[in-house]
Amino acid sequence: MSADVRSIAAVIDWHAALTNYGDGLSEAMAGVDLEIRRAFDWLGEQLARWQRAVRDCEEEVVRAKAELTQRKFPTWDGRDPDCTVQEKALRLAKARQEHAEEKVETVRQWIGRLPKMIDEVFTGPSRRLKSILEADLPNSLVELTRRIRALESYAGLRPDYAPGPSASGVPTPPASPPKGKGEEESSTEDAVQSAVLSPSPLRGGVGEGLEKQPPPPPAAEGTREGA
Repeated sequence: MSADVRSIAAVIDWHAALTNYGDGLSEAMAGVDLEIRRAFDWLGEQLARWQRAVRDCEEEVVRAKAELTQRKFPTWDGRDPDCTVQEKALRLAKARQEHAEEKVETVRQWIGRLPKMIDEVFTGPSRRLKSILEADLPNSLVELTRRIRALESYAGLRPDYAPGPSASGVPTPPASPPKGKGEEESSTEDAVQSAVLSPSPLRGGVGEGLEKQPPPPPAAEGTREGA
């Protein structure tokens, strides 16, 4: 199948664009993989953080209960003391404990859900894309490079290109470099002088013809005596 290539430079630019596209896509894929690992690391850190928070809240609840119990002892005059502050502190401690426990449960759910979501949405397409980047694209670039070299050799743009023999079987001589105006005038003058002064196979040159002219015939005897 033939191709109508009108510009080798355009093919070279296409090769460079494909190379840059592959490099950029590889960097993007590496960045996505890094972000996924960071997400798993972050979830692990959050789980440890909220588990510590649950333990701290449990201790806070224990202290709040102890303070409330101590506050409930009747005074020396038999009246029940005001336990509003201690009861409020206990409610806040329990609320913080419940909040921390909910966070632990949420993080555990995400730790279980995230791998499944990644497999469903990302793993399959990314595996196919990596196959293209690691195998198909390099092979295509190698083939495109080979085609570019063939086009350059065909067009005579490479130093290793040698013209083929002509139709008559005689090698085509290389074209002579163009001459300047002064060189052309000098060559013309040399050719004229060579044509004028050099002997021709049919007749001698101008100088030679003058030297070899026969002497004039002698005058008639009667003419000489009358003179």
